[in-house]
Amino acid sequence: MQYDKEALRIKSDVRHNINLWLLSICFTVFTFIAAINPTILKENFLLSLQLTLSIPLFMTSVFARAKLAHTDHVKMWEEYGYATFIIAYSFLINVVGILLSILVTKEIAVIFFVTNILCALLYSVIEVIDDQSKWMSRVYKDVFFTFTLITLGMLPCLGIF
Repeated sequence: MQYDKEALRIKSDVRHNINLWLLSICFTVFTFIAAINPTILKENFLLSLQLTLSIPLFMTSVFARAKLAHTDHVKMWEEYGYATFIIAYSFLINVVGILLSILVTKEIAVIFFVTNILCALLYSVIEVIDDQSKWMSRVYKDVFFTFTLITLGMLPCLGIF
């Protein structure tokens, strides 16, 4: 498959910047928790684990996305960058949701998770309407994202897991 180098460079730059922005949020959340109440990190294994893993996963995605404009193996790097991004992004959403359940209320955390899931599903519906060939790809992505948010975010907030 032939790729337009200029389009790849732009795509790479945009995704690279998004990943860097999200990575900075991870460091901000970590610093916030450490400054406000560091015992939250010690007492909540899933929050600590997901926050800790999201940082190297976002870094990996940054490097993979930067590689897009400078490789002949675009699909491989694009898939690797997306996989590490979606895992890191899911973890970051879970961290924020868990923090909401600890610092605010469980109800607010559930609203946060449901809103994220509904926004992702609506995005997929619009993308599939725009390009029906992406239907199966969106199903896989949405199943993974929803499953991760429910099992590693919402259920722990509700004390079920």
